[in-house]
Amino acid sequence: MYDFITDLFNIDKEMIKNIEVSSSKDLTELHISLKPEKLRCPYCHGITHLHGYSKPKIINHSKLTDRKCIIVFKNNRYQCNECLRTFSGKNPFTFPNFKNSYLSMTNIMKSLSNLNYTYSMVAESNHISVTQVQRYFDSFVNIPRIRLPESIGIDEIHSKMAKRSDSAYLCVMVDNTNRSLFEILPSRSKAELKRYFDRIPIEERNQVHYVTIDMWEPYKDIAVTYLKNALIAVDPFHVVKHLMDCFRRIRLNIMYQVDYNSTSYYLLKTWKDLIEKDVYLDNEPVYNRHFKKKLNKRNLLDMILGISENLALGYRLKEMYLHFNESATEKDCESWFDSIYEAFKEAQLPEYSEFVSILENWRTEILNSFKRPINERKLSNALSENINGQIRTYLTVSNGISNFTRFRKRCLLALNRKVFYSINDQLRSDKYTTNKKTK
Repeated sequence: MYDFITDLFNIDKEMIKNIEVSSSKDLTELHISLKPEKLRCPYCHGITHLHGYSKPKIINHSKLTDRKCIIVFKNNRYQCNECLRTFSGKNPFTFPNFKNSYLSMTNIMKSLSNLNYTYSMVAESNHISVTQVQRYFDSFVNIPRIRLPESIGIDEIHSKMAKRSDSAYLCVMVDNTNRSLFEILPSRSKAELKRYFDRIPIEERNQVHYVTIDMWEPYKDIAVTYLKNALIAVDPFHVVKHLMDCFRRIRLNIMYQVDYNSTSYYLLKTWKDLIEKDVYLDNEPVYNRHFKKKLNKRNLLDMILGISENLALGYRLKEMYLHFNESATEKDCESWFDSIYEAFKEAQLPEYSEFVSILENWRTEILNSFKRPINERKLSNALSENINGQIRTYLTVSNGISNFTRFRKRCLLALNRKVFYSINDQLRSDKYTTNKKTK
């Protein structure tokens, strides 16, 4: 038992005078007292002697998972032989006036470093209130501004916490090189981005060499204005997404023009994945009830493309761009892109007019995405999308989190390996002034 306690609290077993354990169905109590020490008076540095014992202090200690665990600590009281003042001995289990052990606070912070745990879940597992968990988090995590990385990925995420007067989106910025989150802003608006970059020294901004963005115009404007040495690249995924939205519009426009019970409607509705997704077409023929014969997916694809010349043309153009996006290199992407742009423009499909404008207005940024400066990977916002997915999950499980300061700190603690927590005895709150009596 002594070894268990000393390992648990990282104290010398020679310090322990007595340990008694009592356990019930819902509670385990550890009654602990320490041996007297030879201490100097904190007031006059005189020699002291054991004067008695303090009133037993109950300390919440979340070591056990199946029940609540507390320490009942009877601290020694000492008296100075010279000035006659009395004082308590050292408490190796927690800070003075705190009701939770060092281990409990450490367990709380470890749990909060994982976005899959809500404050309520952490509070319940440690047998304390949600407010107390939040107070510990606010006090133990202090995040200064993180230096701009060499390669920045900028994206956004929809949230009720965003400044609705500016935008309904939070701005998420990631370090593409070290693959971590480094900042979240309360709005993706141009004004908010200007406020952020205005505070950063120009020497630091000039060390940013790459910026990956989606096609939100303010991101490009800010990068051009503040990150003058940075190459700006559009995320290929967002370009392809716009392309697929336009192609889907072609399919739907044709589908809504044919009869509901027709073969064309059946093909465009039931087998849409054959023209919208990457599907293996040369499978073994399978019996199809509608046609009352065996067909493979390539047979069905040919039937779909035979429905409309516009659909077939749109499909060929879509496949042409997808092949370019997958196979083009930094050396051949420019001429290849220009030929694709001309093909889209000459087709004059109204559903593709928006995509033609994207190719025209974002040509340089799209071509920049084919450069491979980061570990031989194309420039993209893949990391931003991955981190946004984790943040969305946190927003979902949190069910209505509204404190942006706390939200930002929580995300940075969980998604940046260089952000740490530090347990201390100075409690505060990011929401209101802490009541020092409840620690």
